[in-house]
Amino acid sequence: MDAHLAAGLHEARCHTGRQTDAHPAVAGAGPALMLVDGHHLLYRAHFGFPRRVTTASGEDLTGLFGFIALLRKAHREHCPDHEVVVVFDAEDGSAGRAENVPGYKAERAGADHSPVVHLPAVKLALDTAGVRWLEQPGCEGDDALATLARIAADTGREVVVFSGDRDLYGLLDGQRVRILNTQLPAGRQLVTAADVATRFGVLPVQWPDFRALTGDASDGIPGVAGVGPATARQLLADGRRLEDLPETSTGRAGTGLARARAQWPEVVAWREALRLNARVPVPDDLLTGRTTPELLPAGQLLMEAGLW
Repeated sequence: MDAHLAAGLHEARCHTGRQTDAHPAVAGAGPALMLVDGHHLLYRAHFGFPRRVTTASGEDLTGLFGFIALLRKAHREHCPDHEVVVVFDAEDGSAGRAENVPGYKAERAGADHSPVVHLPAVKLALDTAGVRWLEQPGCEGDDALATLARIAADTGREVVVFSGDRDLYGLLDGQRVRILNTQLPAGRQLVTAADVATRFGVLPVQWPDFRALTGDASDGIPGVAGVGPATARQLLADGRRLEDLPETSTGRAGTGLARARAQWPEVVAWREALRLNARVPVPDDLLTGRTTPELLPAGQLLMEAGLW
């Protein structure tokens, strides 16, 4: 890891609550916060749970059951003393970015979205368990996660974001904000800013610049043709952002830079679409500052909620 990266790492609709456009004041530091990427977990549960879970009548509840089971396991094993808050994407959440970047998440329109049928039941189960959740109208879940993480970190709370989505790497901030990805091998499941710097050669704050150059297929960002991770890492060396890049360079980096310059407005627009907005309006009393008790086993919780 170069010296600049090392230095940078050291700096480096809701069921409850009244909404405010400003960051709310949170009394006291409170326990660490576990933020959950709700849609990511629901899709993972529906498509990746080890077995299908059905009712006696044959109704498939895999997404619902798996969501609770995976959340309970992650909470128990990694964040037992944390407050848990789940964040979902609003249906119109990506509209603003799509206006500025044609094709943004366009490929997802043809994907299998059958897991969303379980959303109302998931929210009811969370209510039954006493776990707060947020679905902010007009807001992508990633932006709400970024906002809540920043609010908590600013008051001295440690934050763990439970997600396998690399878009959230831009949130990483020393040891205060980390990402929990339980799909990674044991020992590597808590991702830190240092991990991103070691693996990709960029700081978390550079992550949107890096992905704008290399592309992000899941978000419909094509990237610059011929610019892979190695070239992007060279271009962004010493902590450079897109606006810091020279007009020309030599070698492979020079070729990649010339291609980026040839479509510069698009590259900048891609970077802005990938950048997380940590200042979206959120309910001012969503975070309670209290540890979330251990969740009941999935089957027991669903029965208690009248869902099974």
